[in-house]
Order: sequence, then structure tokens, then C-alpha cells
Amino acid sequence: MDRLVFVFLLTAFINLINTLTRSSRLSGVRTRHLATAISLFGVVYLAASFANTLQAPLLASTVERIIGGAYDQALLAPAGGDVTSSQIYQAALADLNRKLRFVILGSTLGVAVGILAIPSFVTSFSNSIKAFGETGSVFRVIPLILVTALRPGSSIIKFRLPSIDALKKIIFSKMDIPRGFLYWNLVSYSLWTVNVLSGLYAGALYPEFRSTAVLMASIVGNAAIVVNVMMVDPLLARVTDAVARGDKDELLLKQIIFYLAVSNLLGTLLSQVIFEPVAQFLQLLTRWIT
Repeated sequence: MDRLVFVFLLTAFINLINTLTRSSRLSGVRTRHLATAISLFGVVYLAASFANTLQAPLLASTVERIIGGAYDQALLAPAGGDVTSSQIYQAALADLNRKLRFVILGSTLGVAVGILAIPSFVTSFSNSIKAFGETGSVFRVIPLILVTALRPGSSIIKFRLPSIDALKKIIFSKMDIPRGFLYWNLVSYSLWTVNVLSGLYAGALYPEFRSTAVLMASIVGNAAIVVNVMMVDPLLARVTDAVARGDKDELLLKQIIFYLAVSNLLGTLLSQVIFEPVAQFLQLLTRWIT
């Protein structure tokens, strides 16, 4: 498999899991085992974390190969020829730009699939929580999922498509909480999507200190995390607790999970817009530091 296509699929998988993260709270509310739900989702998230550790080195090696290839072509170019070394490098940058934007497109695909998978995930994860309550061990639940998958009608994993009636209810019912947190989530997710990619591109723009530029990307990633932790998660936690206590209807939690997922999707589209400006900012910051 082509390296870039593999990174594309990894990115889609990471964003799929991130989109389903908040849905685990709905499973916790339904089963009345909220703490167990949050804990068990950590097992699922391990797979996304592993994929994340593969993504950055593969992308970094792609950038190194493009930069190295451009340098080699520049050295072989005849002096006074029609194509200058600067033009060769600019062409390499344009190629890298297209490839990194293709990876961002993988984020959009992953979130879109995640939105469609929410009903299946909530039902399947609720069944997994109940299975954990019966077995008391993660190492017993995982084989149980695999074994029951071979028994028609008794599998823990259930596939469900979003129903039109449920979507109408979620969309057309009034959501009685401030919508500002959706915009914060949009900003947070777009920054989180581009932080590593913009850092790599900034390193290509300033190859003399590209390692520094890549490390500077953590500033953008941490800013995204701060926005999410300060402005988004507290409201989600408050509503989850209210629904668990019976003070709010479950529909409100469904609405928040759905709109946050849509906000994630729009965030990946916004990341295509801010990708280069963030890279230019990181390049300038790197130049200032060095």
C-alpha cells in the first residue's frame, strides 16, 4: 500500500474514534455506569493512540524524502539552465502541500463515518458495558465480543443506521443551552487537525530548522486542547450529569453529541483553510526563536 494512502487511512481511523468519544457518555447514561463507560472507552482509544504514534513519523519521513529529493534535483540542475534550484524547491513544496491536504481530507472522511456510526457504537458499547459488569474483566469482554459475533442475533456488536425520525427530533427540537460551545469546538478541532501537519509544512518552508518548526506545532495542539478542556468538555459533563440524574431529557445529550460531531466535521473543512496560515505562523515563530 502506498505510504500516503496508509497515512490517509490512519488519519481517518483516528478521527473516527475521536468522533465516537463523546458518544460513550450516552452509553454510560443508558446503562447507569458512567464511570465504567469512560474507563472502558480508554481501551478503545488505545487503538487510536497507537495509530497516532504511527502517523507523525510516516508523515515526517514523507517530508524528509520530498525535501531531500528537491535538494538532489537542485544540485544536479545545470548552472544557468531553464529551471533554477528555487523553482525546483517551490515545485516540491507544492507537491507536499497537496499531499498534506489529502491527509486532512482523511480527517473529514473519518468524522463523516463516525457520525454515521454513532447509533451502532452507542448500542454496541452499551452491550459491552453490561458484559463487563457480568465478567468483571476487560480480558474476558474482548474474547466474548469475538465469540458472540459468530452467533446471529446474540452479538454484542450491533449495526444500526441513523433513523430519519430520530434525526428530525434531534434537529428540530429546541436545544436549551448556549450554542457558543459549538463554535469553540469548531475552532478547537480545526487547530487539533492541522497542528502536526502545519508543523511539518512549516519545517519544509524553513528547512534549516525544520526539527524546531515541527516541535513548535505542539503550541497549536496544546492551544486546541486548552480550548476544548475549558470551553467544551465542562458543558458536556454538566449536561451528562443532569441527564444521568434525571433532571434533563436524554434528547438533550443526543443533540449535543450530534452537533459536536457535526462541528468536528466542519472543523476538518476549516482546517483546509487555516492549514497554510498556521504553517506560516509556525515558520515565523521558528525564525524568531532561532
